[in-house]
Amino acid sequence: MKKIINRFGIILITVIVLISIFLFVIKSFFSSIETSFGPTFRTIEIENPLGKIICIEEYNADLADVFYDIEFNLETSDNNIINLGKLYFQGEENWQNEFELKESENWYYLSSNESNIYDLILINKASKENFSLNLKRSQPKNNELWKNRKYSVELPYLTTFTIDSIIEKTLYIKYEYQNRENTELTKEQTVEFKFHDLNKNLEIINKSELE
Repeated sequence: MKKIINRFGIILITVIVLISIFLFVIKSFFSSIETSFGPTFRTIEIENPLGKIICIEEYNADLADVFYDIEFNLETSDNNIINLGKLYFQGEENWQNEFELKESENWYYLSSNESNIYDLILINKASKENFSLNLKRSQPKNNELWKNRKYSVELPYLTTFTIDSIIEKTLYIKYEYQNRENTELTKEQTVEFKFHDLNKNLEIINKSELE
């Protein structure tokens, strides 16, 4: 009888150990999936001439790519926290190097050539309201980007922008267009936009010729 009890005890302990190992493996598996595919969150602080930028990163992934949704906040020298809005990066692990935060008399402006959905956020200094815009989608639709017929506007091209200045509600943006099939072919153009905060859009009011 004693041998049977001891044998039963050994079997019971063995079963408990096996169940514990199984549960640990399952937990580790799902934890690994969560870490790999997200969402996971972390906070990153970046020093800037305007103050400390506090970035809340949300990481997600699928089988094709990784995605970083970043919420930006600015802590000013007088300890005020200003919400700057969100930018969205795809496949940009080092997104910390892919944005700029500057200011004009009336605005803070956060921009990135690598952000999806929106690439410019205007933050009104007085009201703290922010406006998310897309400068690449707002670019002029040039009828003839490349003079040579071989490189017509139908060919894919890469657009990048630089913000020259923002005065009141007027934005001066410099665009560069680069032909994807012949990267030595580039054109530049300066565009003057009027920002309408009522309907939150940009209107082209002037543009230079392609150079």
